[in-house]
Amino acid sequence: MSNITENSNENAFKHAFNEALLQQMAASISRYLPSFHSAAFLAIAPLLTDREMKARVHLIRDTLAAELPENYPDALNILISVLKDNQLRGFSVWPIAEFIQTYGIEYPDISLDALAIVTQFFTSEWAVRPFIKRYPQQTMMFLLDCARSENVDIRRWASEGTRPRVPWGELLPAFIQDPSATREILEALKFDPELYVRKSVANHLNDITKDNPDYVIQLLTRWKQQASPAGLKNIDWIIKQALRTLIKAGHPGALSLIGVQFGAKVELTEFTVKKRKIRLNESLEFTTQLRSLSDQPQNIVLDYILHFMKANNTTSPKVFKLRTFSLPPDSVIRIDKKHTIKKITTRQYYEGIQYIEIQVNGKVLHKEEWLLELAEATDDKTGKIN
Repeated sequence: MSNITENSNENAFKHAFNEALLQQMAASISRYLPSFHSAAFLAIAPLLTDREMKARVHLIRDTLAAELPENYPDALNILISVLKDNQLRGFSVWPIAEFIQTYGIEYPDISLDALAIVTQFFTSEWAVRPFIKRYPQQTMMFLLDCARSENVDIRRWASEGTRPRVPWGELLPAFIQDPSATREILEALKFDPELYVRKSVANHLNDITKDNPDYVIQLLTRWKQQASPAGLKNIDWIIKQALRTLIKAGHPGALSLIGVQFGAKVELTEFTVKKRKIRLNESLEFTTQLRSLSDQPQNIVLDYILHFMKANNTTSPKVFKLRTFSLPPDSVIRIDKKHTIKKITTRQYYEGIQYIEIQVNGKVLHKEEWLLELAEATDDKTGKIN
């Protein structure tokens, strides 16, 4: 069976960890540690080239440990001084966060304070997780204080760092088993004035829905009931974002919380796929037509589900949002859609029969098959790949 994946990307994040970054870090550190062995630090530059992103970060982290003072508090003071120079931001700061979580685990007091500084330049959501596991009570009390900080990055960190399943970070099995462990932090942030923070709260809750959906629905129901008229808009936004996975899955409780009835009173009067044999870079084009069978308006969540072929000849579903709307009584709506089948770094494509389904308010109404060929579509006139 053929498959395709994107193996190289000149814009990949890993390329941020390069010789130029090493030079910048060495120059900054040398201002606070004149004896810093810049040559030894820069010597690892050729070793970065063949490594993926996290391996590059770890190499820089461990080389910092080798060249900085052996005494951790002294080394940490130098790195924090470098950060405060404001020369490093974004992914360039990741090796410093890794240094703290790896070499500072025996120093929770100063390391947590340092991570609160780091998160203002990059993020400490991954670096704090070993401290949560090693010192759960101390770290959670610290993060609850952070949730009340005047600094928006620190408040967001309190939520993001305690997510049970944060992307790229360690799982927190204790929070997967008992999601109430993070409730105080989320309660403190649910009406945060910054969307940046509320988005983290929603993503945190979406993590929890994957293991404890009823807990999240009960919590959000209570938040909605308790919200003032001024705060209700923010809570409704959190609800839609936090329940997005459950909504796509057609969970009746999640649909109910956004005012949608499971299994709407509709019929699918038309579903056509324009072209059933698709090549990479071509679009799967389809038309959906629904007719209301109700004499009352209905809130409709219309999704389509693509079942992509896997290496073992089974398929894996991926739900995509088509449209959310109010359907008037006894009315008809027609929707045309193009979904381009293109290379992405997070999916491997396999040739063969795939499927598309139409889902209305969590209920699948129709299923059709289509065929994917891995040969890339070309322009008939130029012969170039589109």
